Amino acid sequence: MDNIYSSDLMEIYKDPSFKGTLSAATNRVDGHNPFCGDQVHLDLMIVDGVIQDARWQGDMCFVSSIGAEFLLEAVIGKHVEAVQTFDQRQLLDLMGLNLSTSRIACATLTLKALHEALDEYQKANNG
Repeated sequence: MDNIYSSDLMEIYKDPSFKGTLSAATNRVDGHNPFCGDQVHLDLMIVDGVIQDARWQGDMCFVSSIGAEFLLEAVIGKHVEAVQTFDQRQLLDLMGLNLSTSRIACATLTLKALHEALDEYQKANNG
């Protein structure tokens, strides 16, 4: 899937599954992409070291929104330690797009926020 505006991706963008907030979030974090101004708020519900649910909300471009959707679909139900090793390459492979460097920063905005939230979770639960 190399067409950035394919019908499949447009459907995800128009009707995102993971956009919103969690009233019972255990971890919350905000992220910002200084290159384009995109902003994300990420809510996680982590129970016994497993990401039970996650939602994103923000002022984000098409690529950032799609990246958030693919990421959360991939990590919900996974253990925190497994998700901490989830990297940029894995997310880009899931998305199946050939992106320019500036667009990679958009695609990985929520991933960076996720890693920050998981680091905070680990500090709070292992320290």
